[in-house]
Amino acid sequence: MPRKRQSTKSRIIKAAWNLFYKNGYDETTVEDIINASKTSKGTFYHYFKSKEGLLNTLSQLFDEKYEELAGIIDPKLSAYDKLIFLNHELFYMIETSIDYSLIAYLYSAQLVTKDKRSLSDHKRFYFSWLTEIMQDGLDSGEFMDTFTAEELMDIYAMFERALLYDWSLFKGKYSLSEYSGKLLPHVLDGFINGL
Repeated sequence: MPRKRQSTKSRIIKAAWNLFYKNGYDETTVEDIINASKTSKGTFYHYFKSKEGLLNTLSQLFDEKYEELAGIIDPKLSAYDKLIFLNHELFYMIETSIDYSLIAYLYSAQLVTKDKRSLSDHKRFYFSWLTEIMQDGLDSGEFMDTFTAEELMDIYAMFERALLYDWSLFKGKYSLSEYSGKLLPHVLDGFINGL
């Protein structure tokens, strides 16, 4: 699969989140983001009104990671193994490149915002692709059909949000990917055996 060219907006988002992780959100300036993304001030403000506008782009960063993984995942893997792999890769990326305090901020903002709640937007690549994986698991008989693919996806997404919230609550004191690696098989066993 040919690699897709990174958009300017995506470059700004990745540079910003990298700087937030390395230097902290408060210590990162718009000028730092402009320099790291190799864009201009006008280009930055074309996409974002301010640095704060970047905080709601975390779901886009997650989706870009999933799109990258879609190009490398072994299509022969079972639905169970695909979900284990994807969860590990995303959570490892989060724990090694996203400041837990920003995830906590984003989660709290999602609860009170009047704007679109980006983390729960079912139009995201995350929801559409993983729902396809759930459907494949149902179609092959790997997952018990006590729930629809959409319902399984909702359960899976709730599990991931809960772990991210807990990890943020405990200030990233444990390995998110390792902890999820111990718990996710139990959730997926419920998909196999029927909840």
